[in-house]
Amino acid sequence: MREYSYKIKVLKMLALLISTIICVGSIIYFEIKAISIGATLVGLVAGSILPYLFLSIVDLSDNKNWKSSQRKLNRAGLLQKNTVIRISFAYLFRIKIDGKYFLVQNTRTKKYQPVGGTYKFYEEEANYLADNIPAESDDRLPVNKITEQDYRLLVKNKNLRRFVKRFNETFYRENVTDLSREFVEELFTTNILDESTFGDLSYKYCGRHMTNVEYGNVFDHYELLLADIIEVRLTTKQQELFRKLMEKDCNKYRFAQVNEIKSYGVVGYGTDKLTDDIANHTFKILSEHTDKLIMRNKHQEIITVQL
Repeated sequence: MREYSYKIKVLKMLALLISTIICVGSIIYFEIKAISIGATLVGLVAGSILPYLFLSIVDLSDNKNWKSSQRKLNRAGLLQKNTVIRISFAYLFRIKIDGKYFLVQNTRTKKYQPVGGTYKFYEEEANYLADNIPAESDDRLPVNKITEQDYRLLVKNKNLRRFVKRFNETFYRENVTDLSREFVEELFTTNILDESTFGDLSYKYCGRHMTNVEYGNVFDHYELLLADIIEVRLTTKQQELFRKLMEKDCNKYRFAQVNEIKSYGVVGYGTDKLTDDIANHTFKILSEHTDKLIMRNKHQEIITVQL
């Protein structure tokens, strides 16, 4: 979809460019033939085309959907340079066993969601951001020892593109080479699995889900949400460990089918007991959505981390 949209932008720019060139050629022709009225009329047409050509060329720099959405909001006057954008950049593990997705319960919302969480940045990155791209901690959630230095921040609209570019380039944050922290915290620290018997953690980067810049009612902010999808490659032994979990009744985790995730776990259709217990971002890990992810070829190797 993104590639199709970009091709449309290119074709639009080329059409405007060709029209402009034809107008310039016509003006030269009429001037040579001393047909002033023709040159004037064509000049008016060229003058009406040029602003659109300029905007079309600028639009070509928006090679991601989120950039296009940001520019549209800028042009509509809904975003100003100093408008605060809330960013939340995370990684989510796809753990799939016998056609079902393994989810853990969020202790705050009590809803089930993928293993994973917000990326963290290191002290060196905190210093760089303070000096170059000022960002404030998200004031909608409490900042404590657990959440400090999370990529859950407030960034000014004028700095958003620089911020995302820096996120993609910096080494001073959690990177795909080792994303074991959340895996350990949510599976071993909670005693769902035994770290000593699990073995190494192997996974593959599947791609990135990125929203448009859009207004979020929950946090009362314009937002940009990023989620890198990481598929865990389980050994035969590890698969059996998860199958044993299926046999237990425990509210710390849940194995969910595709249709359950798509409906946010809602049960009781046709009754007055409609409750949802699966977080609304969980759909991002579904295998069927892999082809919609961007940056799918950024990391092709399988990564193994010793726990």
